[in-house]
Amino acid sequence: MKVTRNTPVQLIIENNPIWLAIFVSSFALAFVIAGIFTVQSETFVGVAFIIGGLIIGTVFNIAFIRRTQLILDGPGNLVELRRKSLLGYKRRTWELRYLDRAEIQTSRSGDTDTHRAVLVIADGMDAGTHPITVVYSSGNGAKRASTTINNWLTATLDSKPPTT
Repeated sequence: MKVTRNTPVQLIIENNPIWLAIFVSSFALAFVIAGIFTVQSETFVGVAFIIGGLIIGTVFNIAFIRRTQLILDGPGNLVELRRKSLLGYKRRTWELRYLDRAEIQTSRSGDTDTHRAVLVIADGMDAGTHPITVVYSSGNGAKRASTTINNWLTATLDSKPPTT
């Protein structure tokens, strides 16, 4: 996750997994190319490799490749979460006053831990935790996003004039 804007009035965090998309597509393309060369000598095996490569590439791109954008807008009192994938575009919004904090969820699988940042909505109809990204990932992107969101919220709340 990458912070693309961090001002006192607006915070924008994006996740654009371009390298994962390139890796998945290259992996699928390798199967297709192997199938093209194999189809000359073993027709059935070659066609199976081509179809398998196309299916693997499509399924993995649909399942894992999503561009995610989180916008925290102070003056607009808005939290907006946008996701774009091969299947379409989704957008969720909440009032900024309901956003309590960001946390990190961890998934343990064998010896490896993967993480994702989640928003904790404290009140309203959508009270609860809402993941920023659907998939868990390794690295420190989730921690960086969570820390940035919490620091921005603290700075924004501290800078608001007191209400009477």
